[in-house]
Amino acid sequence: MFNSVVLDVVIGLVFIYLLYSLFVTIISELISSLLSLRARNLKEAIDRMLNDEEPGNWWKRLWDTLKLTKSPNNEVVNAFYNNQEIKYLGSSGVFKHPSSFKAGSFAKTIINLLANKEPVTPEAMKAKLDAGDITITGKSKDGADVVTKLDTETAEFIQGLWKDSQGDMEKFKLLLEAWFDRTMEHTIEWYKRKIRLITFVLGFLLAWFFYADTFVIVKTLSVDKDARDKMVSMANAYVENNKIAVDTLKITNAAELNEFTQKLDSLLIIKKRLQGDITRANSILGIGGFPPNLVKVRTEKTSNTERVKKYTPPIDRKSLSCVDKKISNGTIDFSIWKKIAYFFRLFYNHFFGFLVTAIAISLGAPFWFDLLNKIMKLKTSQTEETPKKKELTSSDSVSPLNRVG
Repeated sequence: MFNSVVLDVVIGLVFIYLLYSLFVTIISELISSLLSLRARNLKEAIDRMLNDEEPGNWWKRLWDTLKLTKSPNNEVVNAFYNNQEIKYLGSSGVFKHPSSFKAGSFAKTIINLLANKEPVTPEAMKAKLDAGDITITGKSKDGADVVTKLDTETAEFIQGLWKDSQGDMEKFKLLLEAWFDRTMEHTIEWYKRKIRLITFVLGFLLAWFFYADTFVIVKTLSVDKDARDKMVSMANAYVENNKIAVDTLKITNAAELNEFTQKLDSLLIIKKRLQGDITRANSILGIGGFPPNLVKVRTEKTSNTERVKKYTPPIDRKSLSCVDKKISNGTIDFSIWKKIAYFFRLFYNHFFGFLVTAIAISLGAPFWFDLLNKIMKLKTSQTEETPKKKELTSSDSVSPLNRVG
């Protein structure tokens, strides 16, 4: 079995990762809601479906990946979103486009755009799609009709779907719906990648802000039994009081999105509670990004007569200025500029520790929640399996002093 010290260190570290992962998950969801990332992601998918891809170099594709607030603006996409079937599915807010809609709405909108206000009949659709160029009619912002020609590859793909339907309008509609569903499966993956990127960046920033260096945390938990015991106690209490971890990446449809959006107020409450838990955990571990205004310094002798400086409250000695490092007894007065300088020295001295923490946070709260549950069960079973010595009674054995014969 694991040594109890090692197991407690792992529990403390996993619990820290869980707290930060939950905190980042909530912040990323609030950012996603504020920027309407789901709606933007869907609009980007519609743009890729209805327009040919423009050639670009590697740097352009990289910028396109990092640009989270994309909102394609061209005549084809605008015609699609201004159609009555789609237009009123969104809200009346700043970003009014819907964050999701059904495959049936997509197919109906495409057919309406292709019909150009003509009766939707197999004969009319055949005449439309057998033509060399395919045009659609949409509305501009001022309500005027706009006729737009589809790009070559997009037109050929839609013509192929019509040929596969063999002139059957119902089958053509089903093929359009299947096209939409296939694209949405990949669109969900695009959104997850964007959220993971946001999660990683936020994770690094939070690790830097709270001085959550993985290597420092492990070192502290390894040598400080009191901190180790308190972290295990906090982890145990958290597991007992919380049975489910927040996982916003499992939101895949409008119903789940609406249900989750209704919980944003409760998310803000959870965010405040997590901030309290993180502050308490950091206090136990003696870590924090910004030092207080005054830090007391005293020099103590260890058992091997070595002189060691103690800082109250604890701070990172490596990130102090050369002048402050020389102070043996007294106080360090931190002005706002000295705090900022200290903060950036933390980045320099603990970059890799923050990077490891950010990578761990990006794995997601459900991963760390499940792992913490398993480790706590392992610790409990280890305690319960401690064998008890059997007490011998006079009936179980005979003392040599009492033997007869």
